[in-house]
Amino acid sequence: MKRGRGRVDGGKKPPQPPPAGPDRLRVALAIVLAVAFAELVRTAWISDDAAITLRTVLNFLHGYGPRFNVDERVQAFTHPLWFLAISGTSAITGNVFVATFLLSFVSALATLWFLVRRVARDVRAGLLAAGVLVLSKAWVDFSTSGLENPLSHFLVLVTFVLGAAALDDPRGPALRAFFLAAGLLFLNRPDLPLLFLPLAAVLVFRSRSAPGRVAAAAGVGALPVAAWTLFSLFYYGAAVPNTAFAKLGHGLAPAELLAQGTRYLSDSLARDPLTLTAIAVGVVIGARSTLPDAAAAAGVVLYLSYVVAIGGDFMSGRFLTPALALAAALLARARLANAAVWGLALGAGVLGVLNARTTVLSGAGYADKVIPESGIADERGFWFPEYGLVTAPRATWRTPRWEVGTRAVSVRGGGLGYAGIEAGPGLHIVDACALADPLLARLPAVRDPNWRIGHFDRRIPAGYVETLMSGRNVIADPRTRAFDDVIRLVTRAPLNAPGRLAAIVDLNLGRVEKPDMAFYRDGAAP
Repeated sequence: MKRGRGRVDGGKKPPQPPPAGPDRLRVALAIVLAVAFAELVRTAWISDDAAITLRTVLNFLHGYGPRFNVDERVQAFTHPLWFLAISGTSAITGNVFVATFLLSFVSALATLWFLVRRVARDVRAGLLAAGVLVLSKAWVDFSTSGLENPLSHFLVLVTFVLGAAALDDPRGPALRAFFLAAGLLFLNRPDLPLLFLPLAAVLVFRSRSAPGRVAAAAGVGALPVAAWTLFSLFYYGAAVPNTAFAKLGHGLAPAELLAQGTRYLSDSLARDPLTLTAIAVGVVIGARSTLPDAAAAAGVVLYLSYVVAIGGDFMSGRFLTPALALAAALLARARLANAAVWGLALGAGVLGVLNARTTVLSGAGYADKVIPESGIADERGFWFPEYGLVTAPRATWRTPRWEVGTRAVSVRGGGLGYAGIEAGPGLHIVDACALADPLLARLPAVRDPNWRIGHFDRRIPAGYVETLMSGRNVIADPRTRAFDDVIRLVTRAPLNAPGRLAAIVDLNLGRVEKPDMAFYRDGAAP
């Protein structure tokens, strides 16, 4: 493996410690995993956003299809791989909540095990990197939560290791495996392959003499992505999740998003100083190390730039954990002198102590219901009192009865996950933030100077609720009604209904006349 020009030790080869014996390594790793498991059980929770996915899983397993509301095909989740994993595990366990907690625990512990046993150069570096994760509030918060993060962390490490191996041996199977892992990472969350775009570019450049081999490897990685995309186009009528339409229709200027993204990083530093500090240290060390490490460090910078550019998220720390996982891998692979390792461990320990109340010492009384002016909240603190594994009433985690029964329509502005599960499949929820509504997601968000990232309200067309209740399109505005007729054909008609495929093409190519967007954005008269 080729070395970069710079080295973290100033050019001198650091003294190498004697290799740790297998017994010592097993004991150390067992202690780390035991501490992490106890920590995760004490802090485990399921967010309301995750409950949106779980309602879709329940509908899917009970024969209504992978949809949030049973009467329309809408993809209200951004993580197809995580959705399929929960669905399969729920079918085995018979309980969607048990499946979610089980997958989260297994993925988180597998991440730590893989980091120490397959990524780290030696036991010291592995324990340092694992300790950073265990002490990070962001990693702890989103190693459960019901969202896709824990599986993302594991896939990030696997993809990195395979990419580094492919650079060592471009002719070996690692090249295909790297692209396949990147494809699975895309299916777990579409923006995560940004972490490996520089590494992929290096691999393509290094293999430029054999373009056919690279194309074949990339084709392997594209297969699962293409399969899901084609399914999504045919079934949902869109190649991207409905949430993408909902969150990209905000109409905000790039400068506003950039300012909010900067606040997102500032919020993380204030609540969780270890996470961004560890990311920065990992990037610096990786940039001065081997070629794959330097490419991964560039990927972290690229990904964080994207996070800032889109305005971050309303969940403090959520979008930072994949970058933290990759930074931890860079720490684990670094050739560091003993003094450097102990210095980094001391720094991580000091910053980790500041987090201890929210991580290793967090208990059943943990709560934070404050939503500051930035709109960025401690999402675990907000939901943990009601939906924490150790705080919620035991009945919360029972499998709900799932029969349609009496049909009803309800309008909600957020908080639709648990409300949807508790009401059952008979309730059609109109989501004012448009995450689960195909018409509202394609209308612009209402212009609001007090907007909150990730929560962009839509103006509900007159007659829309009555349309959902009666099944007849009685929307008052003719242009909106005609637009909704096309959407209803795509999302409600039988899959092979006459004209549906043409409607899907027209809708995705923008060839369907839209209503007066100024009215829905500003309230101006049409």
